[in-house]
Order: sequence, then C-alpha cells, then structure tokens
Amino acid sequence: MATVATEIQALTAAAFTTPAKFTDFCHNGGQPLGGIVGGESIAGSMNATFQTTDPGSQEVLATICEMGEAEVAQAVSAASRAFHGDAGQGWRDVDVQERIALVNKLVELCERDRDVFLACEILDGGKVSELAEGDFTQIRACAEYFCGVAQKVAMGDGPALQIGDEARGFTYREPWGVVAGIIPWNYPIVLTSWFMFPALLAGNTVLIKPAEDTPLSALYIAQLAIEAGFPPGVINVLPGRGEITGQCIAEHPEVRYISFTGSPGVGQAILRTCDRHGTRMKREMGGNGSAIVLDDADPEVVGRLVGRYTNQHYGQTCCTIHRVFVASNIADDFVEAQRAFFADLKIGYQADEGTQLGAVVNPTQRRRILQAQEEAVARGGQMVLGGGAAEVSGRDGFYIKPALYRTTPEVDCNPAEVFHTFATVCPVNSAEEALALANSSPYGLGASIWTRDVERGVALAKQFRDGTCQVNCHNSIAYGLPYGGQGISGGPGGGVNCEETFLDYTQVKAVYVTDYPG
Repeated sequence: MATVATEIQALTAAAFTTPAKFTDFCHNGGQPLGGIVGGESIAGSMNATFQTTDPGSQEVLATICEMGEAEVAQAVSAASRAFHGDAGQGWRDVDVQERIALVNKLVELCERDRDVFLACEILDGGKVSELAEGDFTQIRACAEYFCGVAQKVAMGDGPALQIGDEARGFTYREPWGVVAGIIPWNYPIVLTSWFMFPALLAGNTVLIKPAEDTPLSALYIAQLAIEAGFPPGVINVLPGRGEITGQCIAEHPEVRYISFTGSPGVGQAILRTCDRHGTRMKREMGGNGSAIVLDDADPEVVGRLVGRYTNQHYGQTCCTIHRVFVASNIADDFVEAQRAFFADLKIGYQADEGTQLGAVVNPTQRRRILQAQEEAVARGGQMVLGGGAAEVSGRDGFYIKPALYRTTPEVDCNPAEVFHTFATVCPVNSAEEALALANSSPYGLGASIWTRDVERGVALAKQFRDGTCQVNCHNSIAYGLPYGGQGISGGPGGGVNCEETFLDYTQVKAVYVTDYPG
C-alpha cells in the first residue's frame, strides 16, 4: 500500500506563460473594461471602477467599470426586448436547433481561445493549471449535456386531460424570461457554464453577475457571444460588488428567476429581497463537508486521498472535506498520513511549476482563515499543523499554511465553512456515532464514506443529510446527476447538472378550456 499512497498527489501547477491575447484583453486599449449590455460594452453611469488582481502577486490585471442601478435596469430592458422580440422574433421563439447552433458556436470560440480562459482561471482566479484545465473542459461538457436535454424536454402545450363532460385542461411550459446568475469567485468558468447554458437553451435571456474578484472570464465569454452571433441582449454581463450590483439585480421586479452561489448569509438576504416581488430563486450556499473513514480502510491511502480533496483549490471548494470522523483504532495512522500530506504541499505562486498550495483569493479571506485557525484551538481542537501566514519569495500574495486539528466528539471546533486547506479529525467508536456527528452540521452539500465494504458504504451514504453522498470518492460531479445542497447549503429546485436544472429555468401553468356557453 505504501506505493499506492505515495502516488496520491495534490493538484499541481505546470509553468504558465501569460498569452498576449489575455494581456491585450485586460489592457483594453488603456480603458477600463465595461459591462456587456445589449451586445455593447458600457462604462456605467456611476463613474466607478474597481481592479481585479492576481491573488498570488497582487499585480493588477485589469480595471473594471462597476455597474449600478441604471445599468441593471438597462440590462433588464435589453434582455426583455431580446426575449419578447422587438418588432420581430424574440429569443423565446427561436427554434431550439437554432439556439443549439449558437451555443455550439460559442463553445468553439471558447476552445479557440483556450489559453485566454486558462489565464483567467490561473491569474485572475489563482488556480494551479491542473485544476484550471479541468475546469475549462466543463464549458463543452455542460453545453453538450444541456443541448441534449433541450431537445428532449417538451416546451409549450402538454397532453390534454379531459375534465368532466365539458372541460379539458393541459399544461403549458415556457421560459421565465429574464433570469440572472450570481456567480462566485472560486469556480467562475464552471459555474457560469452551469447557469448560462441551461437558462439559454430553455429560452431565457440572461444577466451574469460575476464576482468582483474574478470578473474576467464572464466578460470574455460575453465578447465571444457577440462574435458567435447571439442577438443583442440575450447574454448580458454586469460586473460589480455584490452589495451594489447584486443587490440591484435582486431588487429589480422584472428579473423573474435568480440562480445564486455563495455564502448562506448573502443568499438568505437576496432571497428575502426576492420575496418582496415574487422573484423565484435557487441557491447553493457552501458546505462544511464530512468524511467517515471506517476501520477496514487503509489509513495511509485514505489519509492522503482526504488530504488531496481538502486541498482542492486550496480548500476553496464548497463541497470538499473539512470534517473527518475516523475509526479510533486507525485514527493515529490516519492523522499522521494526512499531516504528512499537508506538510509536503509545495506552497508557491500558482503559475510556477510544482506549486500545489497557492494564495487565497483576497485579504478578507486570508483574515477569516487565520481567525478560524485560532478559533479552532480556542474551541478545544488539538493542533497537529497550526497553519499561519506563509511567505513566498518574490511574491506579495495571500499565502497561508495548511491547518490540521485533532478533536473529540464532544468538542465542535469546526462549526462553519473555512475556505482553505483546513480540516479536523475526530476519532469515533462506531459508524453510527460518526453519522450523528456528520449530520449535526447545518450544512449539507457533500459527504463521503471510505471503506472496503462498498455495499455497507452505500447503505451508510444514504443516511447522510447532504445533497451529494459518495463512497470512496469525493468532490464528485456528473452531468445527469443533481448537484445541490440540503440544510443551509441550498435549495429549492433540482440543483445543477441534471434535467431538473433545465426545468428550473422554465415555468408551468395550467390552461382550462370549455366551449363558449350557449
């Protein structure tokens, strides 16, 4: 097993050179990058800009115009005209095959400019290349899956139902109209794709609000959408801060549906705003993922695997493992294996070859993580690796060391999501005790069981209070299976990546008909 264990490595960076096309895009002829509304770049009426930076060096990549209330209203108006049609055919009326053709053209242009998108993920998002390259493949994978769903789901009139002697009824399925996606900073390409493709293919027009930390990929997609031939107003991008741009989107009554990914506090606040005027909303709001390691598991192998998942994007992954409950008879060996994995991570700049743990996205996140590390000890966690700030020679970035703590069932030293390579390990005496502890969290996004007895593992996994339950794997996604949360981690709707996702971007009404009286 020692050879198997040593082969388990963290996601790792290859050397990355910034492409000239990315530099030219960011420079934009010396002008700030504007939002994309109605097929045109707009500067914004607030005369406000913000800078997006490389988290590993704090180098300014681009200056961005911030969109406010006037620009949101302009985008909603443009999207509404595009949806209904302005003295012509609207997007809602475009045949599904024509929508698919435009989506496929957009995917082709994204693949033509693959290096620009990798630069967005690596330099703007701070990812190592191995993860960034995997994320980029989701553009095509997502588009192809939902193109297939769009051809299968029947829009318009459903089958008629006879109701009594004189009445009949049927359903009518249609797109919502103007829908918005509020996208987080940790997986901008993936989550923009997961929102945009099903929404567009269902016949909606879209507003995309990228995170202020990672706006570049969404703005670039919008430029490519213009090149692909999407009608003006079908795809609009509104960069800005959540408390300004995002709030204006939530407050606009003509935005019919919002897909939000972010923190529970922000998501709940937006939901309350939406409720005032009846806008529907689906939410994915983070997690504090758990793993249960049974006594038949190899502690060295599983310890390293759990370490790999905990470190995915430096722990800045909503569904990843941060709480581990391990059989007490293998706990010492497990803790040592995970400690060794964390301690061996190469901390460095994300575009330098060999880096496995880069900088977190911004100084606010760094402050929160360092505080959480201190609080874990204050709550009773036994320090195995203490974390703390890290230094990378020649780089002025937001670097932090990994943190690992040992705890006991009566000590909850890890109650909230900590977005870093941060985990607690709790020895337990039974699988039932582990399940009770795993399910005691208000979060419910992803959890896993690790065991040689797969049948037992499946039976236990079904008892998790999580949207994604896994056996001998973690951070799993597949098109055709829902990815969504329970508890405060998300809802309602079908999550993402499945046919129910497509249906979320439609509404169904009942139509009743009788003959005219007399």
